[in-house]
Amino acid sequence: MLYVTTRNNRDAFTAQRVLTENRGPEGGLFLPFREPCFSEEELDALLSLPFDQCVAQMLNLFFRKDLTGWDVAFAGGKSPVRLAELGQRIWVAEAWHNPRWCYDSLVSSLTLRLRGENREPGNWVRIAVNIAVLFGVFGQLRQRGIANADICVAAGDFSLPISAWYARRWGAPIGNIICCCNENNNLWDLLCHGQLRTDTVSIPTALPEADVALPVDLERLIYGCGGALEVERYLDACRRGGVYCPNDAVLTKLRKGLHVSVVSSQRMDTTIPSVYRTHGYMLSPGEALAYAGLLDYRARTGQIGHAVIFGEKSPQLDCERISRTLGISPEELKEIRK
Repeated sequence: MLYVTTRNNRDAFTAQRVLTENRGPEGGLFLPFREPCFSEEELDALLSLPFDQCVAQMLNLFFRKDLTGWDVAFAGGKSPVRLAELGQRIWVAEAWHNPRWCYDSLVSSLTLRLRGENREPGNWVRIAVNIAVLFGVFGQLRQRGIANADICVAAGDFSLPISAWYARRWGAPIGNIICCCNENNNLWDLLCHGQLRTDTVSIPTALPEADVALPVDLERLIYGCGGALEVERYLDACRRGGVYCPNDAVLTKLRKGLHVSVVSSQRMDTTIPSVYRTHGYMLSPGEALAYAGLLDYRARTGQIGHAVIFGEKSPQLDCERISRTLGISPEELKEIRK
């Protein structure tokens, strides 16, 4: 597969270069020169595979490797992503079942298999791994008879939302994408009001991964909806510290199947004990943000179909905060987790 960038769609780059470099020469983000196109039969076959084989096939498509399901299992362990059903047609994709109890560990391990060297995942490499994992997750749901479930994720740097956007565009059975922001809610202003201030500063909260004022991977979405010229308009606003206002046609594309919920840190903290009392399930803070955002989306739209919350960290990595919200000691929490 060849690649171009969000700022230059004329010069092509090899998969090997994309594996070793984070951005193109002009600073643009890499993306496929020609997007994958699956026939109905090919898509059915892909989504019918076990999780690890599905992930391997998608990564081979992006990077011309010869990964197998064994390679993915070796990198991520047995069942690195597990589906937990909460009720009310809500599932949690626990993408943290590995020795470090976080999704970043799975991304790093798969990157090592792709590169053959232990380096920080490049921008497109992370997106590609996300897309492959999402195909695997929604393939497993499809095998359970659930198609076109919505996905709810913390917005953060926008890497997961744009990965879901690509995966859906290429045939993964994903419904709406709900991006959940905390007090750093620039994305809400863009999609709801049609304008984005580029000079804002992030507000520190107890969930640092969501404390992003200007998401890096938003540039990919703008390219996907308006092309390189629209990206240049966006970058010009960023250089001036001005307000980016997409035209009506681009804004309509940006909004298609993409929704934003804003959840305060206080609401996130009350969601954890509420879900534990109701469902007997312990959410991490990031999962609580996504869960509360999903409920807001449902209340706003009346949509109550199946939905997936993508969990990136095990609750045990936030023991002190979770124990505080539950009103118990960290030691008691560890006993409960057993």
